[in-house]
Formats: sequence, C-alpha cells, structure tokens
Amino acid sequence: MEDLLSKMTNIMAMRLRLMPEVAMHKWNNQLPVFDAAREEELLDKLTQMAMEFGIAEEAAKQLLQGQMDVAKKWQEEMISQWRHDHVGVFSNARDLHHEIRPEVAKFSKAMLEHVALLISMNISISQTPPCPADIPEIFWQEAFEALRNAVNHGQ
Repeated sequence: MEDLLSKMTNIMAMRLRLMPEVAMHKWNNQLPVFDAAREEELLDKLTQMAMEFGIAEEAAKQLLQGQMDVAKKWQEEMISQWRHDHVGVFSNARDLHHEIRPEVAKFSKAMLEHVALLISMNISISQTPPCPADIPEIFWQEAFEALRNAVNHGQ
C-alpha cells in the first residue's frame, strides 16, 4: 500500500512540476491562464475516464477540479510575479500543445489509475506526505487534499 501511495504522490508531483512550463508558454504567448471552454471539455473527458476506472463521478470531478484549480493558482502567481519583475520572453519555453500538454495528460491518466486502485483496495489516506522542495507548500497541500478526498470518498 505504501508503495502505491508513494507512486501516486510522485505522479501528482510530476504533474504539478509541469505548471511552471505551462505558465512560461502562456506568458510568452500572452495567453490567459483560464480558458473556460477548454477546462470544461477537459473536465468532462477526464471525468469520463475516471468513471471508466471506477471512480464515482462526483469524486472524480472534485479531484480533477481541485487539480485544475491548483494549477491555475500557481500559474497566476508565477505570471503575476513575472509581470511585477518585468520579465521578458522565456527562450527555453517548450511548446504547450505538442510537448507539455501530452505530459500533463499522461500524468493525469496515471493519477486517476492510481486513485481508482486505492479506492478498489478500500484504502484511505490520512496524512499529507512532505511537500517536494520545488513545489510551493500551499499548492501541494491543496492538490493533495483534493486527491485525498477522492480516494477517501470516491467509491
């Protein structure tokens, strides 16, 4: 069980670690952080995938919305800081559509698979694992809370 929980936590961390790259692409291309139509489409698609894995619809939506909200908040914070610091274009930013989003999608699917497995094993999560050094604590706590709620209430 600990190994499975550790893998799930690592997947969530790897997904979150992509958010600075998402923000850099949006900054470079002057794109808004929030795209309502895209978020709704993605939420529907991932909720359907979660349900196919055996996660209850409401738990899936709460998990996914929680992860998306954390991603948006962190991106907004970074962009706000860059605006304040008058940061220019990031020359090392990867392409959002062809490079970053496929990685985010891969980690989202893996996270849903692990959540479904934990639910099927009737495992509950009580503690938040330590925050990785490269992820702000506030966003780690919020993302993990959404994940914990899905595992503990997702049947």
